[in-house]
Amino acid sequence: MARSGKYGGRSWGVCWSERGCGLGTEERNVWCGDAQGRPLPPTLCRHHDRPPNSRTCYSTCTDGSWLVDSWSPCQVSDDRSRDVDGLCHGRRTRNITCEVQGAPATQDQCTSPPPSREVSCITACPQDCVLGPWGNWVPCVSCDASQRRTRTVLVAPTPGGLPCPPLSESRPCIAECLPSGVSPALSGEKAEPLVRLRVGEWGPCQTTFTPDHVEPEDTANIEENSIFFTSDHDSTLAEIDDDEGLEKSNSIEELPYTRSERAWSEQQPTHVEEKLTGRPEKDLPKVGRQERELTCVHTNGTRLPLSVCLTGRGQVAERVRTCVVSRDCVVTQWSSWSTVVPGCVAPSGLVVREVRERRRTSSALQHGGGVPCPHLLEQHTLPDPSLQPCDTRYQWVSSAWGSCVASVGQEEATVQCGGGVQTRQLTCVRASDHVPVHDDLCIHVEPPPRVQRCEVGCERDCVVGPWSAWGVCTPTDCTASPPPATPGFRRRRRQVMVTPSVGGSECPPLEEQSECHEAQCHQWVLGGWSPCVLTSPSHSCGPGHHTRNASCIDSAGAPAPWEECEQELGVAPQKQECHVPCSFDCVVGEWSRWSPCTRPCASQLHVGYTERNTTIVAPPGPGGLTCPPPDELTQVKTCRVEPCGGAAWVAGPWGECALPARAACGPGRQTRQLNCRDHHNNTLATYKCGGLSRPELERQCEVSCGTACTVTSWSEWSPCLAPDPCPMDGVLVSSAQRRWRRVLVEPSEGGDACPGLEEERGCAHAPVACTSHLWRSGPWSSCTLADDVECGIGFRVRRVECVDAGGAVVEPTHCLLGDHIVPESSVECQVSCREACVTSTWSAWTVCPTHPPCGHTSSRTRQLLDSSTTNPRCHNISLRESEVCPCHNFYSTPAGSWSSCLVGVGVEHEQSGGVGVGGVGVSGGASAAPGEEAGLCGVGRRYRALLCTRDDGVLAHPRSCGHGGVEEEPCMVECPSDCRVGPWGTWSSCNASCGAGLQHRTREILEPSLWGGRPCPETTQGRACWGSCLAEWVPGGWSECHITAKKDCGSGTQTRNVRCLREAPTGLQEEVMQVECDSSVKPFTHQICHVSCPGECVVSMWSSWSPCPQDCPEHSHRRRIREVVRRPVGNVATCPTLTEEEPCVKDVSCWRYSWQVANWTSCVPLGHSSCGEGVRNRPVTCVRSGGVAVPDWMCRRESRPSPVETWCYVDCPIDCEVTPWTTWDDSKCSCGENPGEMTRRRFLSVNPSECGRPCPALLQQTRPCPAIPCYTWERGPWSQCHLQGGSCGHGFVERKVSCVGPGGQTVDPHLCLALVHVGGHTWPYLARALDLNTRDGCYVPCEGDCELTEWASWSHCHRDCSRGHQGGTQARSRAVLTEGSTEGREGRNSCPGPLWETRPCLAGPCFNFSWEVHNDTIQCVRSDGLLVTGGCEGEPRPCVPECSVRGSLCSAVGACVCRPGLRPLYSEKQRFRLTSCIPARNLTFPLPQPLSGAKYLPAEDINVWMFAMVAVGSAFVVFVVISMYLLCQSPREQTTTPLTLRRQKNLRHRPV
Repeated sequence: MARSGKYGGRSWGVCWSERGCGLGTEERNVWCGDAQGRPLPPTLCRHHDRPPNSRTCYSTCTDGSWLVDSWSPCQVSDDRSRDVDGLCHGRRTRNITCEVQGAPATQDQCTSPPPSREVSCITACPQDCVLGPWGNWVPCVSCDASQRRTRTVLVAPTPGGLPCPPLSESRPCIAECLPSGVSPALSGEKAEPLVRLRVGEWGPCQTTFTPDHVEPEDTANIEENSIFFTSDHDSTLAEIDDDEGLEKSNSIEELPYTRSERAWSEQQPTHVEEKLTGRPEKDLPKVGRQERELTCVHTNGTRLPLSVCLTGRGQVAERVRTCVVSRDCVVTQWSSWSTVVPGCVAPSGLVVREVRERRRTSSALQHGGGVPCPHLLEQHTLPDPSLQPCDTRYQWVSSAWGSCVASVGQEEATVQCGGGVQTRQLTCVRASDHVPVHDDLCIHVEPPPRVQRCEVGCERDCVVGPWSAWGVCTPTDCTASPPPATPGFRRRRRQVMVTPSVGGSECPPLEEQSECHEAQCHQWVLGGWSPCVLTSPSHSCGPGHHTRNASCIDSAGAPAPWEECEQELGVAPQKQECHVPCSFDCVVGEWSRWSPCTRPCASQLHVGYTERNTTIVAPPGPGGLTCPPPDELTQVKTCRVEPCGGAAWVAGPWGECALPARAACGPGRQTRQLNCRDHHNNTLATYKCGGLSRPELERQCEVSCGTACTVTSWSEWSPCLAPDPCPMDGVLVSSAQRRWRRVLVEPSEGGDACPGLEEERGCAHAPVACTSHLWRSGPWSSCTLADDVECGIGFRVRRVECVDAGGAVVEPTHCLLGDHIVPESSVECQVSCREACVTSTWSAWTVCPTHPPCGHTSSRTRQLLDSSTTNPRCHNISLRESEVCPCHNFYSTPAGSWSSCLVGVGVEHEQSGGVGVGGVGVSGGASAAPGEEAGLCGVGRRYRALLCTRDDGVLAHPRSCGHGGVEEEPCMVECPSDCRVGPWGTWSSCNASCGAGLQHRTREILEPSLWGGRPCPETTQGRACWGSCLAEWVPGGWSECHITAKKDCGSGTQTRNVRCLREAPTGLQEEVMQVECDSSVKPFTHQICHVSCPGECVVSMWSSWSPCPQDCPEHSHRRRIREVVRRPVGNVATCPTLTEEEPCVKDVSCWRYSWQVANWTSCVPLGHSSCGEGVRNRPVTCVRSGGVAVPDWMCRRESRPSPVETWCYVDCPIDCEVTPWTTWDDSKCSCGENPGEMTRRRFLSVNPSECGRPCPALLQQTRPCPAIPCYTWERGPWSQCHLQGGSCGHGFVERKVSCVGPGGQTVDPHLCLALVHVGGHTWPYLARALDLNTRDGCYVPCEGDCELTEWASWSHCHRDCSRGHQGGTQARSRAVLTEGSTEGREGRNSCPGPLWETRPCLAGPCFNFSWEVHNDTIQCVRSDGLLVTGGCEGEPRPCVPECSVRGSLCSAVGACVCRPGLRPLYSEKQRFRLTSCIPARNLTFPLPQPLSGAKYLPAEDINVWMFAMVAVGSAFVVFVVISMYLLCQSPREQTTTPLTLRRQKNLRHRPV
């Protein structure tokens, strides 16, 4: 392929060094591009033409600077003190030199303070050697021999730890001896030769040249995830098959071919690889040579010439062989543990375990038999995290609340008036600096509420009451005398019933006035007329007069002097003539009530009127007064002569808010116009409204300055990585960093807009390629032998590098952390010793087909290499081997039931029939149903485990049946369908005309709720209403009494019209349905009447019945009366009764009144919203017995139930919200016929409201694991030691290691490796860590040599699980049985090789060591019960026997000591045996502390010097006591004081 691109680069950057000057580096960007400079894939440019992107540089230092070396490893202190975490303290050092312009200088030339040379450090404590228990004694074979026993190394020591003690011990045979005369030699055995060919151990591989390449392709081969299942090549050499006709190349016998016949061995080393790639040769494995010593020795240990042992031997051990020079994998020290998941305690009490990790890097891979690269990443979950609340590390920060909406979820609509809900966003921030972080870090922090109820205030318009009656016509000025003759005015007012809210309609005029005539400043207030007083007191009938009281008030209604009214109005009309009918006078009945006024008000053309009537109840007799004419029996008068409206001040709308100069917002002033208008809104002259209070024309106002946008702090910059996904494989792109922030408060009302929420910047270094990394292996070299090896086994080598997608070589760490095994960098090849033929090693056996037909074969191949491909003599070499594959039939059977239908992330259809890991959506252009986008519903899949079974009943791999161990099929989870209802209808009319009633409204269900959708809200609402109770029966006047006998007097009937009237808002009484009036008190429309004849007694109509007592007591009565209007001729006794009385009858004439309370009505939201705050009420009605509603005043107000109205809440729908599904947890999956189930979970993030969509029933789902057979490594027994023609010495053993399935058949090793994570490891490392080596070294001693035991089995995988160590080490050991004789051996008596060795391991049980008491002896015990030696250092020792002395405790060294504040007493017979602990009694000398680490009390014997010191101290104490006694004692003759005197002396000193 033509290379059309070329590399380009920018200018060099600034010279950068860690010290700021001196030796440093400078960088520039280098990329592959076309002629115009546009980026191209790196494959279009020649790699060896790529210029360097960095180089060394030097910047001059003006002053001296300190040159600091790297820190030395942490050296543990001698006392090996440990901290609470079990780590040891140590020191690190480094060298510091002063340097001026790159040259060493004296320290005084560096003016800055020198850096520290030594710092403290903490590191893992050195590991001491841990040994297992002693084995059994070897039986004795003779009396003069000795017997031995051995023990094994369980944990090998590390540098600084205690070394291993001897692994074997011996004792002479005393009791166990063979019987005398018995010889261990058996007769008849074949005599063994007396000479031995001792094979030495292979020495180190030393390089002599660099292998050349016969295939100098410049393209690289990217290795896939392949495993080279080959043997380990550590210090061993495979024997060559005799069947192939190949012989050893370094035998001392004459070879059949000369060197000149082998052209492949004449090629000189070249540097093709370095020329092609420009990379150093050290990265390419080097082929070298190994040597070992061959020695001929006699059985008595005497060394003989080598020719003695070679005589007559057909196969001779080789002395030199080809090898690959070993290079260990280079790894750094472990980094410090960093916290991945901080440990904390959630508000729910859940303890979140803290997860830490540490890393190390690798800069070079291993070559040959070097130490392979170990794992580079370890994670550790702390068992006991600190109980720190989770919110101390991370916190939720909430944004401002959003707009008020009717529901959260589907169809959100902003609420204009009424109730709803509002939401806000939450952002996880770091508690220390409030920097936004990923929300997953706050998963265990209790979040603040994200949804809350809200209310949007409804604009409340002003509501006013009815107008009052017009006042009296008042002059404009009543203070003048006399008042002016101008027209007067009258006024009326009304009250504000509901005060308007902000934004609501303002109140209309509350006061108006109109012009009037006949204005007066005073007014007579007249009372009722008194009974008629006859002019002649001696007469019983005839003319007379009646009077009434009068009082004077002014225009304001205040009492005024009588004279002022008389002066203005004249004399008050207090007296009026009247007439008491005589026996033959005409008698007129009582006037009826005035009928309702026909108009509410008067205008210039129309006026209202009212009327009343009366009837003649007694015609006149002879000489009596005649009756009035018929037209005088009806009276008509005007009513409501007040005007319909007047003049009032009407204010216009408010103008714009005027701000001060140069002000854009803030306080201002607002004005409006004022006009005098009539009730028809016609503009009137200003004087028409004179005297009325004016509304305000100016008010303060404010122009909002708006709310500025508020955002969080910036998050941290993202790492410098390439875009993901990569735009094009291998194309170099500029790496960018990004950071983000979130809005906390949205801008409003002209506030500052939000700034940018995302930022991006380019990285400081050159463009990078996509972040995927792969192993790239170069071309194989030719088969190379050592310089003095002619034929046999050689090696081919190649370069193995880690590259990114752009082909750039990166550090191996990137690939070692991946999932691909490191490709082999060297493989064996075979050079024939008979023909000039070079072949590769056999490949692995091909895998038999998944379901093979009978007769199919598995094969392995090898290739001819180098010039052998053209050599005709090499064409006869077999290059292919095959074997027949087993022939079976396979069938699938289900293993369990179907799982539930799974949808959402983590479930998808897999083409191969394996486990799905994606989401399935609904195809088509239709809009997604509720919950479908969130992965809660829609098309999904269900699964069940599927077993693949062979026809012989053995469980097979599922690919043999053409599936992945899981059967799946599509399914459907119905998406929730919310209930949809129509709009509310209008309210029905109130079903009560008086008292409380009910109104109803309904709405229709358009779509029902299905599959967990929102439930249907109520479809019927009721609310209380109240009848006005203003309707009343209004009877008309009675008609004339109709006498049937056509006479002028006598009995008859009369009628009247009775209407049900109710006062309208206009003040008029309008007729309504009769049901609105109480039918039980309806006045009669017919009655019997009586027209008295002349001279007969005439009485008035009956008065109303007196009320009955409240509770209708027994024997209660009511009465009514009437009066005599005209006396009869003669005796008054002829008049009818004037009084009637009747008993009170319950529910007829006597009533009980009580409050009746109905049930609460529906909750009706306020405003125009369908939810939110509302009111509900319960009708409270005053009813009388019989259930008839009556006005409330008829019931006792103090006993009225309350409340009649209360607040309530109509739920605003809030749908349930759940978190996304977690990844599938397959920790409980297993192999075999019961594969188990994997689980995934989700959690509630928003709880649903009562009317919201409910939460899904399942927050945890399971699905079957793939049914895969169990595969295990089968390790065969080790073979005998192969000495390769030698008689004794060093050789190798072999065994077969294979991966087997349930039926014992050998399967692909990948199936066993799938059980462990093999990413980033080489096969040698896995072979050692998983015990898969097929070769191992062995040793057969010659006579007189050191005898060793066989290698013991590998110990457990020892690692510190408490600190998260995932990788560990295993140890094995061998013990010395016989040191060997030095006679004739030139002083050679050392045993070969180490006595123990270690290897890495990946898994295994975690053991620890502790002191335990066994048979009254303190022993170190492993946690599985094995008695060991070593391993318990630093662990507290128990006390034997237990500390039974009161006040004592067991110290860390296993000795009983007293608690602090107590002084020990020890036994005199047993050395340092604690007998009691007594109080210290304020001793002035320091007491020994508890023996937590005391060294003056040994655990076993007491030193001799301690006994000497105790003895000297005791003698000194005795001497002091005796001396003090002698000094204080007086002469005997001076001590004969009488006893009584001594008592007196003592008494004198006693205190009183």
